[in-house]
Amino acid sequence: MTDATAKESGKHWGIVLPAAALGLLVVLYSVYWFAVADEVRKSVEAFSVRGEGGLVTGWEDFSVGGYPYRIEARFESPSASAPDAPEAWEWRGERAAVALLPYNLRHAVLTLGGEQVLRYRDVRKRTHTVNELRAKTGTARASYVDLPESPFGRLAIDIENLDAVHLQSAAGLEDSIAAERLQLHTRPATDDTGSPIIASYDIAVQADGVAVDSLEVMPVLGNSMELLLIQARLRDVPQTRHVSAIELLQAWREDGGTLALSDLVVKWGPLNLAASGELSLDALNRPQGQLDARVTDFEGLMEAMVRDGVVKENEARIALAGLVLVSQFQGNRSDEVRVPVIMQEGRLFLGPLAIAKLEPLY
Repeated sequence: MTDATAKESGKHWGIVLPAAALGLLVVLYSVYWFAVADEVRKSVEAFSVRGEGGLVTGWEDFSVGGYPYRIEARFESPSASAPDAPEAWEWRGERAAVALLPYNLRHAVLTLGGEQVLRYRDVRKRTHTVNELRAKTGTARASYVDLPESPFGRLAIDIENLDAVHLQSAAGLEDSIAAERLQLHTRPATDDTGSPIIASYDIAVQADGVAVDSLEVMPVLGNSMELLLIQARLRDVPQTRHVSAIELLQAWREDGGTLALSDLVVKWGPLNLAASGELSLDALNRPQGQLDARVTDFEGLMEAMVRDGVVKENEARIALAGLVLVSQFQGNRSDEVRVPVIMQEGRLFLGPLAIAKLEPLY
C-alpha cells in the first residue's frame, strides 16, 4: 500500500468511525426515549385507574410525543375531581400538556390552554351550594421538581393575563376577576447550614394588577389591588398527602401549624402596608395572630375608613394622633406610621381600632 493510499484510507475511517458512533448514539437514545415514553404512558393510565387518595382523573384524548427534545404527555379535555372531599371540587380544562426532560424525569412542566373550569362546594353555607370559576389566561405554567428526601418538592406557578368569572350560587352574584400576573413559589425550608427543616416550607406569592368587577364594592380598599407580595414559612405542615385544601388546613391547624411572614407588602387603594409577623388558625378556623406593620399615608387610610363608616371620626383622630406620635419617637419617616395588626377572636384590629370581622376560612 502506497503512502497516498494509506492516507486516503485514514481519512475514510476518520469520517466513518465518528459517523458510526454518532449513529449508534442516536439509535440508543431513540430506544431509550421510546421506552421511557411508553413507561410514562403506562404510568399515567395506571394512575387514572387507581384513583389514589380519592382523586378521579380522565380525558377525551391522551398522547405522548415531543421526540427528541422532551417527553410530553398531551391531554384533550382533561378533568380531575375529588367527589368525596368536603369541597367536592371538580376541574375541567380544554387542553393540558406535561413535559419531562429525558435526562431529568424528576422535573415536570405543566402547561394549560383554553378555558379552565373549577367547581367547588362552599362548605361555609349550610346548604353547601356549588360555586364555579371559569378562567382564561395568556399563559399558565407550573414547574415541579420532585425531591426524593421530601414529601413535596419545588413548585413554581406563573399565570399571566388572567381573565376569570366567579359565580357564587348562593348569592346569585357573578364577579369578573382580572390579573396582570400571579406567581407562586414553594420549596422545602432549610436552615443556615442547608439542612432541611422538617415539615416546613418556604413560600413566595406575588399578585400584580388584580381587579374585581362586582356589584359588591369592597369598603375602603375598593376593587383594584396594585400589588400583593408575600414571603413566608409554613411550619408543621402535615406529612400526609391531601386532595382537599380543607382537610389539609384542618390537619395543619390540629398540628399547631403557623405561617411566619417575613415580608408582606400590600398596595391596595389607600392602603400601602409593609408587615411581618406570625399567623395561625383558631378553634373556629379564623385567622389569628399579630403583624408589625408600617403604613404609608396612614391619615389617608383613616379618612377612607371614616368615609365608608368603618370607624368613627373621633376614634380615627385619636388613633391617628397617638400612632403618629409614637412613630415619630421611634424615628420613622414623617409619612409612615408603625401600627400592630391584630387578629383575635374573630376580629381584625388596626392598632386600637376594630375594623373588620373575620369569618372562618372553612
